[in-house]
Amino acid sequence: MNEDDELLDLVNREDQVIGTINRKDYAQLLESDLGFIRATQVFLVNDSGLVYIPVRTAHKTIAPNGFDYSAGGHVGAGDEYAPALVREAKEELNLDVDESDLELIAKVVEEEIRYINSVYLLRTNQTPELNPGDFVSAEWLTPEQLIAKIDAGHPAKDSLRGATIKLQEYLT
Repeated sequence: MNEDDELLDLVNREDQVIGTINRKDYAQLLESDLGFIRATQVFLVNDSGLVYIPVRTAHKTIAPNGFDYSAGGHVGAGDEYAPALVREAKEELNLDVDESDLELIAKVVEEEIRYINSVYLLRTNQTPELNPGDFVSAEWLTPEQLIAKIDAGHPAKDSLRGATIKLQEYLT
């Protein structure tokens, strides 16, 4: 299936399903204030407190060559956050994840981009195997290093800086 044809749940601000929308109709969602779509992300954090941060490929529409969460993606219609994240971790990182190992850090309503984003933590010392269709490289960084690099102008997903601050708060 082409990702533009991906069917997503349309939800209200309280994250209740109010319909469905094709991913390709995202611009219409923004223009017409129809509701929100769901996304799920995970930060891999090792025992030293370093976060696994991949760099997206140049062909990505959003944040090309930019920093990204360790793994993540849209939550398909009829799906839930954690199971979608388990599949994304397998697809993007070739990593087998059990839902019980995921710690919910935050659920963020992102008004400007019309997303409800659930952000998780997975504690692991395993360096995953990147999917070359999604990422070109990765490095283990402290949350402070990641924020400093974003602040210095390194491209990144718009929500990554704020989510990294939530990760810092969660870890302390």
